[in-house]
Amino acid sequence: MAEPHASTDLVIVGGGPVGAALALALADGARAITVIEAQARPPVGDTRATALSESSVRLLDALGVWPELAGDAVAIHTVEVSQQGHYGRTRMRAQDQGVRALGQVVAYDALARGLAEHARGAPGVEWLAPATVAGIDQDADGVSLAIDGPDGHNERRARLAVAADGTRSPLRERLGTGVREYDYGQTALLLPLETGGDPHTGYERFTSEGPMALLPAGGGRRTLIWTLPPDQAEAMAALTLERIAGRIAARLGRSFGPIVPHGPPVAWPLRRVEAERGHDGRVALLGNAARTLHPVGAQGFNLALRDVCGLAAVLGHARDPGDAETLTAWSCARQADRWRTRLFTDVLARGFVRGGQGLGAVRAGALLGLDSCSIARDGLAAQTMGLLGGLPRVGNWHLERRP
Repeated sequence: MAEPHASTDLVIVGGGPVGAALALALADGARAITVIEAQARPPVGDTRATALSESSVRLLDALGVWPELAGDAVAIHTVEVSQQGHYGRTRMRAQDQGVRALGQVVAYDALARGLAEHARGAPGVEWLAPATVAGIDQDADGVSLAIDGPDGHNERRARLAVAADGTRSPLRERLGTGVREYDYGQTALLLPLETGGDPHTGYERFTSEGPMALLPAGGGRRTLIWTLPPDQAEAMAALTLERIAGRIAARLGRSFGPIVPHGPPVAWPLRRVEAERGHDGRVALLGNAARTLHPVGAQGFNLALRDVCGLAAVLGHARDPGDAETLTAWSCARQADRWRTRLFTDVLARGFVRGGQGLGAVRAGALLGLDSCSIARDGLAAQTMGLLGGLPRVGNWHLERRP
């Protein structure tokens, strides 16, 4: 049992994949790190597909986690982007970018479990679970957190705290940090299914109702993520699986062959939620606590890992990890990537939904132009891989381009 008012260098609130990745990136035995996680153990049975960009795979590899995930991961060699009812499409291929894969698809529970287990065993890391923050107080020199944990009530004093506790972050709310929200007026339907098509190709199909993504899950298995207006999503979820399969087939076209859903769809409303500040005093915000993006393009989690990468790089040579100069330097270094990624997801989420044959023809022409212009296509590929602008150092590693 830790002593009340114990001192530590860093407290991370949230032991999910983002918080655990930061703890692991900073664990060198020379600093004391405390992770406060509300769940007693990582999730089991949550097999939602998580698409990892090439940059995220490199980070996980550098942290020693990727070898355990690689055996069950499904590589994405090609990404095909198309629009229903038009010929315009573009394809991005790993071989054209000089990489083995544009990204990888893993099960969420395997990712969360792998990161948590490595972080829990890392030098200098104290893992409190189940535990929650009951109060927080800041001053010029540090942060004091009251914790209700497995050994009762105690406190931690740290120079820096990190909120990595989700979209509705309790720590962010305790701080009073405001958020900006945008309702896309869409609901995402998540559905595991089996169909034809190349087993290592990720498909992004834009329909008049909203974007439709197919992530490879091994063999003919795929995960469908389809964004629809809320009333249409509700009506779709109420249909039989046979009728849902028919609706999907009508949007994808004949080239995929029979569509066989496995289980009912899961629905959730889509909103962009962003904290008004990336840091509040000596508290930095990471992952969904900082920003929750539209799932189109699978950018949110990968952006969060790049934020982890950047924060670890800044803290690696900071004399005071929680002072305004250090956290401002991190925010400034990450600003361009965050802005670019939010713009990218918003353009995909909104620009390919608004209808009309005229707009459809313009979008089809844009896809054809993109496919014929290697410079533009390479830029798009670099954005989806998280490599546009390069990656900073993380500890003693530099995430260079792999063969």
